[in-house]
Amino acid sequence: MIPTGRIKQAPAELLDQEVLGRRFEWEMRHLLRHYQWIELAHLDEYLRMELLDHDTAAAIRRRLLDLTADRVTAERSSAMSDALFALERCVHNGLTEKAGAWHVDRSRNDVQACAQLMLGRERLLGVAAAVTGLARAARKVAARHDRSVMPGYTQHQTAQAITFGFYLAALAESATASAESLHALYDSINLSPLGAGAFAGLELPWDRARLADALGFSGPQPHALTAVASRAWASRIAAELSVLGTTLSRFLTDLIWWSGSSCRFLDLPDELAGISSVMPHKRNFPVLERARGMSGHLVGLSVDLMVGQRNTGYTNLVEVSKESTRFLEDLFSLCGTMLALTEQVVRRLRFQRERAARAVRGDLLAASTVANRLTLEHGIPARTAQVVVGAWILAATQELGPGDDLTPGLLTADGLAKAAADQGHPLSVTEVWLRTLLDAEASVARRRTSGSTRPEEVHRLLEGVDLRLAAVARRAGAQSVRLSSAWQRTSGQKAGDAA
Repeated sequence: MIPTGRIKQAPAELLDQEVLGRRFEWEMRHLLRHYQWIELAHLDEYLRMELLDHDTAAAIRRRLLDLTADRVTAERSSAMSDALFALERCVHNGLTEKAGAWHVDRSRNDVQACAQLMLGRERLLGVAAAVTGLARAARKVAARHDRSVMPGYTQHQTAQAITFGFYLAALAESATASAESLHALYDSINLSPLGAGAFAGLELPWDRARLADALGFSGPQPHALTAVASRAWASRIAAELSVLGTTLSRFLTDLIWWSGSSCRFLDLPDELAGISSVMPHKRNFPVLERARGMSGHLVGLSVDLMVGQRNTGYTNLVEVSKESTRFLEDLFSLCGTMLALTEQVVRRLRFQRERAARAVRGDLLAASTVANRLTLEHGIPARTAQVVVGAWILAATQELGPGDDLTPGLLTADGLAKAAADQGHPLSVTEVWLRTLLDAEASVARRRTSGSTRPEEVHRLLEGVDLRLAAVARRAGAQSVRLSSAWQRTSGQKAGDAA
C-alpha cells in the first residue's frame, strides 16, 4: 500500500532509479542511525503525553533498535523510495498490535532537517579532530627546528632569515585557530529542529527542550520556520572549511617550492615520493599537489552549496534540503583526506639544514640591519640610511658578471662609506663591524619583538599553542560526552552502539 491516498502509482522508473533510489541508499548509509535516535526521542515524548502505553512503546523501541539498512530497504518499493516511510513501515510490520498513535502529529520536514544536522555536527567534530592533529604535528616538528635557519621570502624573493621552526609554528598556530573556530561553530549550530513540524509548529504539546536534550543538542531552534528552511549551518561549515583549505594551500605551496630543485630545502621519504615516466633524474612529491588540489575542491563545493540555496523561497524545499547539500558529505571527506595527507607530510618532512643555511649565507638577508645601525649608531636619518644601503648594493651589482650572484662578500666597508658620503654623511666603519651585521644567521637572534623568529619567541609561541590545544581538547571532550550521554539516556545503550 502506497502511504498516501493522494497518489495511486509508485514513482516512475527514471525518477526512482536516478533520484529517489540513490537518495534512499545514501540515507541508509549516513542517516539511518540518526533517524533511529530521533524516533527513540519521539517515542519517549509519546509516553510522556500518554499517547502510547508502556508495552507498546517497549515493542516499538525494540523494533527501532533492531533496525538495519537491509530491513528498511526491503520496504523501499512499498514506501515510494522514501527512507522515513520505509522505516515507519518496517517498525509497524514487526508489531503484534498496531500502535495507532505512533507518528501522530509528525512531519518528515523537521526530522530530515534534524538528521542532516546531526550528521553535519558529527562530521564537523571529525574535521576539528583532524585539524587538531595537524596542529599538534606542526607544533612537534617546529620545536625541533627552532634554530634551523632558512631564507624567508616576500614577493617570491628572499627577504630575511628565519628558522624552519618559526615557519612551522605559524602552521601550528593557524591550524589551532581553525580548530577553535570549528568547535565554536559546532556550539553555535547545535540547536534542534525537532518540533518545528512541516514549518509552522505542531499541535500536540511536544517538549522541544526535552527532545533537544535527548539528542545531545544545547536547545531547540527557536523559530519553527528557520528550523526546517535554513541550511545556514551547512553554509557556515562549508565556508569555514573553504577558509581552512585556502590557508593550507598557501602553506602547501611553500612546501612544494622548497622541496623543488630550485631550493631543495625539504625532502620526503620514498613512500611519499613519485617519479617521472620519462625523466629518470626526477624525484617528485605529488602528495603535496594532491593535498593542495583538494583544497580547491573545498572552495568549489562551498560555492556549490551556496548557489544551491540562492534565490529559493525561505521554507522547506527539496531543492534546498537535498539538492543543495548533495555534496556536503564529499566536502567533509575531501577535507579529511587533505588534512590527513598534510599531517603525514609535516610529520615526515626532512629539513636539509646545511643547504638552507648556505642559501641564507649567500644572500643579503641582513641589509635592513645595516640600515638600522646607520641610524641608531651613526645618526643617519632612517630614510636616508635606506637610500645609502640601496645605493651601496646597487654599486656592488655593477661589478657582477653574467650569472654572478650578489653575496655579502661583495659589499665592503669602503663601498658603504662612499655611498654614505654621497648622501652628505661622512662615515667610518670597519669590515668587522660590517661582517657582524651581515651575518644573516645571527640576525635571527636579533629579533626582539613577540612573535618573531628568535628561538626563544618560537618556543613561547609554541607554549601558547599548547595551552590553546589543551582548551580545544577540553571543549571537544565536553561536546563528545554530551552526545554519548544523550545516546545512552535515549536508547538505553552504551555510546557507539547505534546502528
